[in-house]
Amino acid sequence: MEMSLLIIAALLYLGLALGFILVVDNLVGLVFRDPRAPAPLPFFHIGRALVASQKLYRK
Repeated sequence: MEMSLLIIAALLYLGLALGFILVVDNLVGLVFRDPRAPAPLPFFHIGRALVASQKLYRK
């Protein structure tokens, strides 16, 4: 009984520690962005390109 409780506590501790690391990593990634990383394309540009290609296809 004592051993299983210890294992459960250790697994919960590891899960919380990994979750905390992921949260801190994402926050640091928001503050310090990589200037070499390509900027993500906004979705409305993709939508406009699809509409334009459909108009050209119909002609």
